[in-house]
Amino acid sequence: MTTRVKLSLITVCYNAGNLLQETLQSALDQTFQDFELVIIDGGSKDNTLAIANQFKTHIGTLVSEKDKGIYDAMNKGIQAAKGEWLYFLNAGDSFYSPMVLENIFGNPGPACDFMYAKVETKNEPTGINYINGKEVNFAMFYSHYPICHQGTFARKEVFQKIGNFNLAYPLVADSEWFIRLFKDPSIQTKFINEVVAYYDIQGATYHKRMQGYREYIRVGFIHFPFLVALLNLFLYPVIWLKVWVIRTFQHMDWFKKYREQKFKNKKAAN
Repeated sequence: MTTRVKLSLITVCYNAGNLLQETLQSALDQTFQDFELVIIDGGSKDNTLAIANQFKTHIGTLVSEKDKGIYDAMNKGIQAAKGEWLYFLNAGDSFYSPMVLENIFGNPGPACDFMYAKVETKNEPTGINYINGKEVNFAMFYSHYPICHQGTFARKEVFQKIGNFNLAYPLVADSEWFIRLFKDPSIQTKFINEVVAYYDIQGATYHKRMQGYREYIRVGFIHFPFLVALLNLFLYPVIWLKVWVIRTFQHMDWFKKYREQKFKNKKAAN
């Protein structure tokens, strides 16, 4: 008989030996312990598996095999998970404090289908990390990605209802999934006004930002009103210029001061 756990923490990794220890330790440090670790490795050649096996008493599933990318690995994690709730704690990410899961899943526990919260960046190239996250609605997806998956918790039933991540979008499949979720009025969502995780901002989407934006334009023509999708297409040169400016000047002192003031003002406004 399969033992049901409250939460599955799904960790996707590949050659992440220098990141995995901190990520998994942040899970074991939680005061709430009704969870399993689901580790989906892409066939690492370094010491990733040796580190993962240090946590074997908490591992429900450990898979190490070649995959078709991060979202294929995440879909494997969803399939293997035995938890009522699913959370993606990928290599390089970590929980914000030992009380995160207790605050969310302690008695009486959540009465909704999907929760999303704030996250704090790390490894921001300018050195100016910031907190991101606020209550959102469907229309807020029209122009950007308003939710980080490191701040989200979903019942497994939600994936069974609206499907898994679409591999046609190698960089923005999580955002496309959130769009499907927020379009469905039968799914009850809840915003948690606290920081739940650190996330490493320099993932694949960061380094391939314009490819990600092109994918998002395609998503828009499927899910958004036609005029909104058309506007996103026309804004492509503007976004390209913005990304060029950030990449060109991000290490300069004046740009760092600008970013620091920007996020200080944003924090004050919240």
